[in-house]
Order: sequence, then structure tokens, then C-alpha cells
Amino acid sequence: MLHRPARILTIDDDVNVRSNLVAYLEDSGFDVIEAENGRRGLEAFTEHAPDLVLVDLRMPVMGGMEVLERLREDAPEVPVIVVSGVGVLEEAVEALRHGAWDYVTKPVTDMRVLEHAVNKALERARLLEERKRYREQLEQEVLERTRELRETNERLVEYQALLQEKNQFLEALVEGMPNPVFYKTLEGTYIGCNRAFSRLIGRSPEGIVGRSVNEILPQELACRVEESARRFDAADDDGAGYSCMIDLRDAAGEDRVLVLYKSYFRDRTGLRAGEVGTFLDVSELKRKEAQIVHQATHDELTGLPNRMGLRQRMEDHALKDGPDARLAVLYLDMDNFKTVNDSLGHAVGDELLRAVAGRLVGMAPRRDMVARLGGDEFVVLLPLSSEGDGELAETESARIQDSFTRPFNAADHELYVMPSIGISVAPEDGRDPATLLKNAEIAMYRAKEQGGARFRRFTQAMNDDVTRRLAIEKSIRKGLENDEFVVFYQPRVDIVTGQVTGMEALVRWARPDGTLVPPLEFIPVAEDTGLVVALGERVLRDACIQTRRWTDELGPLRIAVNISARQFQPDLLDRVQAALAESGLPPSQLELEITETTMMRDLPTSVAILERLAAQGISIAIDDFGTGHSSLYYLKNFPIDTIKIDRSFVRDVPGDEGDATIVSTIVTMGRNLSLNVVAEGVETDDQLGFLRAHGCREVQGYYYSKPLPADGFADWMRAALSAGTAGAAGTASSRK
Repeated sequence: MLHRPARILTIDDDVNVRSNLVAYLEDSGFDVIEAENGRRGLEAFTEHAPDLVLVDLRMPVMGGMEVLERLREDAPEVPVIVVSGVGVLEEAVEALRHGAWDYVTKPVTDMRVLEHAVNKALERARLLEERKRYREQLEQEVLERTRELRETNERLVEYQALLQEKNQFLEALVEGMPNPVFYKTLEGTYIGCNRAFSRLIGRSPEGIVGRSVNEILPQELACRVEESARRFDAADDDGAGYSCMIDLRDAAGEDRVLVLYKSYFRDRTGLRAGEVGTFLDVSELKRKEAQIVHQATHDELTGLPNRMGLRQRMEDHALKDGPDARLAVLYLDMDNFKTVNDSLGHAVGDELLRAVAGRLVGMAPRRDMVARLGGDEFVVLLPLSSEGDGELAETESARIQDSFTRPFNAADHELYVMPSIGISVAPEDGRDPATLLKNAEIAMYRAKEQGGARFRRFTQAMNDDVTRRLAIEKSIRKGLENDEFVVFYQPRVDIVTGQVTGMEALVRWARPDGTLVPPLEFIPVAEDTGLVVALGERVLRDACIQTRRWTDELGPLRIAVNISARQFQPDLLDRVQAALAESGLPPSQLELEITETTMMRDLPTSVAILERLAAQGISIAIDDFGTGHSSLYYLKNFPIDTIKIDRSFVRDVPGDEGDATIVSTIVTMGRNLSLNVVAEGVETDDQLGFLRAHGCREVQGYYYSKPLPADGFADWMRAALSAGTAGAAGTASSRK
């Protein structure tokens, strides 16, 4: 862990670029070293041992690629970010293949992009270093435990040998045991012990032998031990032994938790002659058990109770005050908190959450009345004394929101964040924790829907939306049973040749009354309930069957089918193969569209799934590219064939300079990585001309056609084939 500002070495022959980078990074709290060429950069690296290197690719004396190779040999753990112009994009991709951690284009118009890349690389390097240290520590502990086990085994072997050779083996064994051991008569007088017991009690063996339990142990402890023995005698006369747990302050003044194991030994006639006991120290185990319980019921980031801990406190309140106990539940969610994480990073976001927790604790009746459920969600419990006190919950909510008008200081940033608060009150709004939390959460979401930064008391009317979603879920299930979901198709067109290259399958819900339900009304519910899996399989199967029919009639076409996050599981290949087998469609004519967010949830699993699909000849497309976790990492490492530029970037080109730059950069990057690039949402001649000028060959949108049912799409295709080109089948006005 660094205890100083991160040290960054920037290598660039352009003094202006270096100056800008140094100025910005130093203002951001970094220690920056600069070098004008690769050779000086390597010298500076040896001299200053930076934590991260920024390097240009094209420089005199020694180029950035050679610097990268040298650094990979000498210091592979130090992250290297290529900072170079758009004109060397292919070289940048090659640098990534040879070990560069990231790439930022020059000129750097938004230094936050560079800072984000730097912070991300430093964090990744830190995590890798921590993992390395953890593995080394674990290996060392394994070696130590192995050594200890080996030594213990060697001692046991030695004792076994002594047992065969000497009658005094038992005494030596007991004396050498690390656990305290004692012998005493049935009357409770000690007749022997080992050194461990002597150290535990703080008396010499001579000071123990011949004395009674009451003389050696504290009176309270002695009574507990003897009482346990009497209960055992009354319950069991076979002399097998018993155990009990006791708390003891040892001779050194340390509080310890011990398990006492006692059994009887008998004389030659078989009668009980006395007792032998040993102690097992479980203090550390108890501490770890308490720690595990605390971790299970408390939030690691803030130390507040988590959802489980909150439920326990709510249940304790109900047990204490009875079934009619009055309690207000204030459910808080920070508005636009994601902006803090996205703009300043998760470290700042975490510090802000700790500050929020501290402020809430300062306003709550007790610390344990504030909980963090996860993310930016908190709950404050407010015990009430009478029915009229329900207004206190609203007063307290207003007081909390008023306190949030003051800024929070997080990592030297002055930040403002406001909560949306939902209120539920027991017993009117529920008598159990689950119901109260659910209703408070419903009220919180209603506050957010009304603009946020406000509080709302739960009302039964708020359940209408939940009821409506449940009704939609039920209707979806029935719709799946009755085949109410149909597939519409939107063509993808090569704008150079004018030929239709394929189409995207889009699901629509045709209700029995003939109305079409917009996807936005049922897809979110299907996602939340998991019904999207069955719906997605239906769309995949129908689209493959229909594409096979069109292939026989119109020639080969590629069908693109969206795969939801719920579908993107290890068994996806089996489901896809079943659809292909049923339809007879070749795998080469199927393209699966997957969002960036879905892929990045679990990188190892995602790579495995995509590689299995690609091995079967199925194409992979990244849908809505640029709106999620856009990264050269997965473009380089995943078997991806196509990237689809999201319509949000295409909508305002060429008029919006920023969107135009993004689109042209994505097209260039895709071409350099040998990826097919498809622009979505194309509606105008200006958009089409811009895309054509920048080398994007394939488009999809209302410019050519809106999504059409199977019959309508077939007619559209026949007309396009007759004309010899797709043509512009419609414009934005065709949406109406």
C-alpha cells in the first residue's frame, strides 16, 4: 500500500504534451517525472521507480514500443499506459497485445479520461500486488502449519516409542501436552497436574497438589464446575465423561474461554477412583465466531448493521414492546450517487458513504438504529410512543434532508448529495420487518419518481404500481402459453453496395385484442422476474426458423438476436444449438447481440461462454457499444465479430461534434481491429452520408425500414431485391 502520492513517469518528445500532463497530474495529487525520449525514460524509471508509466509510441532515440518491451522484461508489475495520437491506433493495439495496460489518444482533450485510466491502472496494480502478497503469506502459513504439524507428529511418534519403552510414558505425555491437564480425587482434591495447568492457575504444582477445587479456582467458577459434575452424575452413571464451557481470567490477567473435558478413571476393581480433566482454549475461536457474527450482521464499509442486522433489531423491538409496537422505518436512497462513482471513482464514493453514515448516526437515537442495506441505501429506525407520533417520522425525515444541504467532505472533495426517503410505520403499514422495509422502499421509489430529494409516507395506493407489475408478469406468463409474442424484423444494410446483409429480431407483444404492447412496458418486468429466459428462447427459435425459410426463398441472410443478462449463462450454447438444430439454420447465419454490461459482470465466465459460441461458428456482436463498460480489453480478448454503435451517438451526427468524434473513433477502431461496425438508429441522409464518409459500411434504422412483422419484412425484401438495392424505405416520419 502506498504511503506517498503515486509517482508517474511520462515519456513524450512533445514538451507541450508533457507540460500539460505534468500540470494536470500534479494538480490531481500525483508525483510526476518526465522524460523527452525512450532512453531518458528508462534511465528515469531506474532512478525514480515510478508506480505507473505514460509513454508515447513515436519518439526519437528510442520509440515507445521498445520502452514497453524493456519495461515488460524488467518490471512487468508496473502498469504502462500508451498516450499517443489517433494516427497510431494500430500501433496502440499492438502495444496492448505486448503488455500495455490501457491506451489514451492524443491530444487529450478531457484530462479526466487520462486520470480515470491512471486511477484504474493503479488500482488494478494495487490489487494484483495485494493478491501476490496474500498468496505469499498463505504459502508461508501453509509451510508454517505443515512444519508445526510435522513437529507435532514427530512428538507423537516419540511419545509412542516411549510408551513401549517406559512405564512413565503417560506422565511424560501429560507433562508435555500444551493443554492444561489435572487429576483429582472424587472428593475434589488435586493429586496431579501438568505445567500448562500450573501456568493457567498461576501456582506451582506443589501449590496445587493436595488442595481442593474451592481453594484453587475462583469460588464462582468452582461452583459452576462442580454443579456441572453433579448434573452429569445424576444423568449418567457410565463414567464416559462430560464437558462444559467456562470463562476464566488466567494468571496473566487475560480473559479466556475454555472447554473443560472431564472423565473418570477407575481402580483395578472397576470402581471410580478419581477424575481427569483437560482444558481446550477456544478463546480465539470465540473471538472469530463473534467476528463472523458481526460481519454477517454489519456492513463492512460503514460498520453499521446490514439488512440481517437491521431485521434483528426490528424483531428485538417487537419482542420488547409487543405485537403493537410502534416503529417508523425511514428508507433512504441517495439521489444521483452513481454520478460520484462514475466521475470521481469508487474510493471517493466509499468515503462519501462513510460520511453519510456518520451524519445519520449523529442524528439517530442510537447508532444501532441506523443501517446500510447496500449501495447507497440506508435505513433509520425511529421508535414511536403513541399513534400520533407518526408525524414525528416526517419531521425526522425533513430534519435529515435539511442536514444534507450541508456538503460532505470526501477525499478533499466538497460533495452534495440528497436522499429520497420512504416512510412506513408499524403497525399500520406492517407488523414484520420484511413488510415494513418493502413498504418503505415502495414509498422511497415514489419519492424518486416525483423528482427525488423529498420524503413520502407509504400509502396503500402505492401498491398499485406493484400490483400492475404483478399483473403484467401474470399476463406475460399467459402470453407465453398462448403464443402472443411475435418477432419483428429490422433490416441491416450495406450502404456501399445497398444490399441487405441481414436483420435484427425484435420481440413484440400482440395482445388478443390486436394491440401491440411496447417492449418498454413488458421487457423490464420480464427481466426482473426471469421470464425473459423463456421469452428469449422463444424469440431465438422463431427467428432461426423464419430465417431458414427466407434463406430458402431469398438467399442467405444473417439474423441477429439479442441475448439478455439472464440468458447469458453457461448453458447458453446448449439452448442456441437446440434452436439451430430445430430450424436447420447454419451457425454462420446466426449473430448473438450481447451488451457490454452483461459481459463485464463475470469476465472469466463471459470469455468461456463466448469462446464456446465462437467455436461453433456463431457470430458475437456487442450491442449499444459505448454506453456501458467500453474497453479495449474485451475487444482484444473476447471473440467478438461486430460492434453496434448505439443510436444515442448516431442521433445528433454530424451536427454534434462530440458524437461525431465518438462515432468516427469507434468506426476507425473497429476497422483496425478487423471488426464489423454497425450503426443503429440511422434516420436521415446527413447521418448516412457521415457514416459513409467515415467508412462505416453497415447501418440499421428507420432510414431504410422500421421493424416489420414477418410478412411485412418478406414483402419489403422482395421489393428491395426487385429494385436491386435496399433504398431508403422510410425516414424519421415513418415512426408516426
